Amino acid sequence: MSYILNFFSMLNDGLIFCLGQVMKLCYAICNNYGLSIILFTLLTKIILLPLAILVQINSIKMVNLMPEQNALKIKYVDDKDKFTDAQLALYKKHKYNPILGVVPLLIQIPLVLGLVGVIYRPLSYVLNFQSSTVNALKEWLINITNNSDLSNQFQLEIIAKIKEGVLPTDGSLSEAISSITNFNTHFCGIDLSATPSLHGNYILLLIPLLSGLSAWFLCVMQDKFNVLQLTQEKGYTIATTLFMIAFSTYFAFLVPTGVGLYWIFGNLFAVPSMLLVNLIIPPKKKVDYDYFLRMKEEKAKKDKLRKENMSVEKADYKRFFQVENMKLMIYSEQNGFYKYYAGIIDYICENSDLEIHYVTSDPKDNIFKDPRKQIKSYYIASDKYLIPLFMKLDTDICLLTTPDLEKYQLKRSKVRKDIEYIYTDHAMASINLTLRKGALNYYDTVFCCGPDYVQEIRAIEQLYGTKKKRLVETGYPLIDDMVSKYESSEHPKHNRPMVLIAPSWQPDNIFESCIDDLLKYLKDGNYDIILRPHPQQVRHMPELFEELRKKYEVEGGNIKVDTDFSKTNPVMEADILITDWSDICWEYAFTTKRPVLFIDTPMKIMNPDYEKIDIVPKNIKLRNVIGKNVDPSKPEEVKPALEYLLAHAQDYSKTIDDTFHEYIFNIGKSKILCGKYILKRLGK
Repeated sequence: MSYILNFFSMLNDGLIFCLGQVMKLCYAICNNYGLSIILFTLLTKIILLPLAILVQINSIKMVNLMPEQNALKIKYVDDKDKFTDAQLALYKKHKYNPILGVVPLLIQIPLVLGLVGVIYRPLSYVLNFQSSTVNALKEWLINITNNSDLSNQFQLEIIAKIKEGVLPTDGSLSEAISSITNFNTHFCGIDLSATPSLHGNYILLLIPLLSGLSAWFLCVMQDKFNVLQLTQEKGYTIATTLFMIAFSTYFAFLVPTGVGLYWIFGNLFAVPSMLLVNLIIPPKKKVDYDYFLRMKEEKAKKDKLRKENMSVEKADYKRFFQVENMKLMIYSEQNGFYKYYAGIIDYICENSDLEIHYVTSDPKDNIFKDPRKQIKSYYIASDKYLIPLFMKLDTDICLLTTPDLEKYQLKRSKVRKDIEYIYTDHAMASINLTLRKGALNYYDTVFCCGPDYVQEIRAIEQLYGTKKKRLVETGYPLIDDMVSKYESSEHPKHNRPMVLIAPSWQPDNIFESCIDDLLKYLKDGNYDIILRPHPQQVRHMPELFEELRKKYEVEGGNIKVDTDFSKTNPVMEADILITDWSDICWEYAFTTKRPVLFIDTPMKIMNPDYEKIDIVPKNIKLRNVIGKNVDPSKPEEVKPALEYLLAHAQDYSKTIDDTFHEYIFNIGKSKILCGKYILKRLGK
């Protein structure tokens, strides 16, 4: 340990010596202590300018990879090791160095510490005394103070004593005494060798005050021009500003005012340095700030909406816990999730007087417009109320479409252990592939869409030794509703085949990876093509679809970009669907009995361990059963595959219907079975 300490001591002394030489030069130019410190500060900014440019380039890379990094956080939310590996791969792909961002801080710390050492040694590094002269003056100070244990500020003490008129009698020091007497440590009336204090010499308090103000000014300018700060949320920037003001003010009380002067001008000079770097490497030409602006606007809208409904949420939370002998509670994350419960709710209301307590995190949920007296609806969204609501839940049955119970915010009740938690899915995909590992571990019962659900869940339970769940072979209420509506309505025949391109919302989906290649081979064909993205992708990347509009939409043309989700959904009217790994394929194929053309983009995998059970997920197994699979690197094969599927649509209709009946339980009866199960469990 002593060797390490000696090494760092030598390193610090070497740094002080180097900075001292720079200070000598600055003082020789200015012949003014305060101006020499300001010049020293300016020189350090100029020397560090190339590093600032490198940091700017690195920061731009960081900003540009943020959307992909956020997607990785969602994908690997419960697997930190895999997230770390994927994050490092992402950094490598973008050639981003996470260490480079902290390098300026790592340089600034030794610079400040070194400057403190220089400020403490004005005899050596400003007046340029020989070491023998400094040692002689040190011995003199020891003798007159009768204290051999001097602090590292002893050179400042020597100057103070001599300026007070206490002079050494050694004639060999007369020249040094003259230099010290004529040496002016003041700048604008402030003694730069003194340390600010709340007691006495109040003019020194200007330095901490100006230090805090300069920090505020720098933060304000960074919020306007810094490439990273522009992407941060308002709350974060406010917190950072307050911290920097407090730190800068406090720091200026700990060091001589000369160091405080350096800190003040360091903050001030950082602004033109930042502006110069922005001129050299303009971030607005390399960063999609509109994306982050939209994210801020969306968050602001959500926060505003939440604030507007705070009183409603508080009242609903209180009202929820006033219910006695609650039997059934349903939770919905947002308005769109009602469709997964609709059939079940209808059956229960039609066949019992059971009260349904429906909690939603969407203040505009259509459930609030439902006139049925059996339905009691509540708005609970913030963690402040939602987390304790689940922790204190007292009901017989809790019905959810939310996986990962107990893993994140939503926990099983701590006051009642016998609640039956039922999971009903919001897709017909393989749960082993598209849900996270252990996503259903804390559920008691699962409403199973089809036999593959039962097989996968039992295999997972056996593999990990988890508790056996009650598996109810219900089917999928939503698909029953879609089929019923589709079969009871008319579908006009198109003059030209309508091709719907509707991919998933995940990295490297069709719109992000190969849409131009696909349209190159399709746009001149005899088709009407509709590009319909996932709503979440429109929300996060609207500029992509505006660009596609400008590029492909022409008057009388055959390509349309459809981002209006309020109008009638065109999905079921298309003659064929082109997608990647989106679960829309099941709804489309099983409802219309028409084939699907799959583009084999990188697979959507929520559970990287899905291959540990010996069951091929239907997302993989059925691609070439209900349609055809095309490699995105061979876009020239898309048109022939499309023509083949359209020509053999009738053949596929029988195959798709057989697959539908093989993979989905109790078609046409699922809502009845779900509702009956709940009523039976509740003794109704």
